[in-house]
Amino acid sequence: MNMLKCLFSALLLVVPALPAMAQNIVVQDGEFALTESELAYLVSRWTQQMRDSAIGDDGDRLELLNLSLANKKLAAEAENIAEQDPDVTWQYRLGLEAYQRDFALRWYRDQVEVPDFTELAQEQYTLNRDKYALIPERRISSHILFSAPPGVVRDDLLVKAQGVLDQLREGADFVEMVETYSGEPGAAEKQGKFDRWLKFGEIGVTPPYTEGLFTIEKIGDYSELVQTEFGIHIIRLDGIQEQSYKSFEDVKDDIVKELEAEYIQLAMKDYVGQFNMSDDVIIDHEAVEAILAPYAKQE
Repeated sequence: MNMLKCLFSALLLVVPALPAMAQNIVVQDGEFALTESELAYLVSRWTQQMRDSAIGDDGDRLELLNLSLANKKLAAEAENIAEQDPDVTWQYRLGLEAYQRDFALRWYRDQVEVPDFTELAQEQYTLNRDKYALIPERRISSHILFSAPPGVVRDDLLVKAQGVLDQLREGADFVEMVETYSGEPGAAEKQGKFDRWLKFGEIGVTPPYTEGLFTIEKIGDYSELVQTEFGIHIIRLDGIQEQSYKSFEDVKDDIVKELEAEYIQLAMKDYVGQFNMSDDVIIDHEAVEAILAPYAKQE
């Protein structure tokens, strides 16, 4: 560490001796240098831990300066490699070009001034409430599960389940039937309740279950037998939360964000369109055909 401190101190002594034309250079190593503005930007990109290390320890500071300068040297080396090795020239050039393209797009995106879309959001809310604010009908249920893993013949079990369903529709006690017939672990303790409000097609619930649930017309009534990968279900409808709508204030931010995204997308499309080929473009079609020829499908 002492040696590093000595090297850093020596480096600080060298900097003031730089020519007047390069007074804004704060680190120089042969042809490579870091200017004051360049280093200031680099430091702004460091983590706070890195900045604290550079402030509190000369050795750490020197190492961070070394890494920054080494990056410049490696970038220059990439240029040399691309010039000397034709096998990677276009890989390098096109990779650099892709970064430059993305840089230009990000820069333009940051310049786009997005108008206030509150009024238009209110209009969209009025015209498209189902899209932005719909709270779909939800139902809660109980069920009896006659367990039957996939692949097991269910003919006898279907007859048994139908018999239980017939008894329930004639007034048999549902909880007693759950205790007697349900193969779901813990069903008796829960009295067969599926303790969750479900919308049609609820994610995480096997589709036939919600399909069967939403065929029931009245609270307290039962579905026909419903088959899933778990077995055969008798479903009872226990409650309905009717379809409703969120208020504009509840969904305003989401609508505004969508409108802003659409506006920016169109602005970016217009920006990129400026760089399409002009009417004066010249194309050597013979050369293009020759390049494409090896990739043509053989008939």
